[in-house]
Amino acid sequence: MDKVTNKEILERTGLPCMQVFLIRKNLRWTGHLMRMLPDKLSKQVLYSHLSSGHRKRGRHRLLFNDTIKRNLKLRDIKTESWTSLS
Repeated sequence: MDKVTNKEILERTGLPCMQVFLIRKNLRWTGHLMRMLPDKLSKQVLYSHLSSGHRKRGRHRLLFNDTIKRNLKLRDIKTESWTSLS
């Protein structure tokens, strides 16, 4: 009887949903990566590809770059130029 949904709590407090926080954190980290020097390991991993091996059948897990592009689309930022926005 005293049940209050999560949606109602968010509306009462005026806070955005968790997805907004996660997208914001992801894009902030991506911006940090883009401003790093090219010799940093984190930036090298972002642009690296495996030279050998294969992926399993079925739907593949999203790569970090795929997640970035999806988050940029959700925020209406052009995905073609995200590397030059820093």
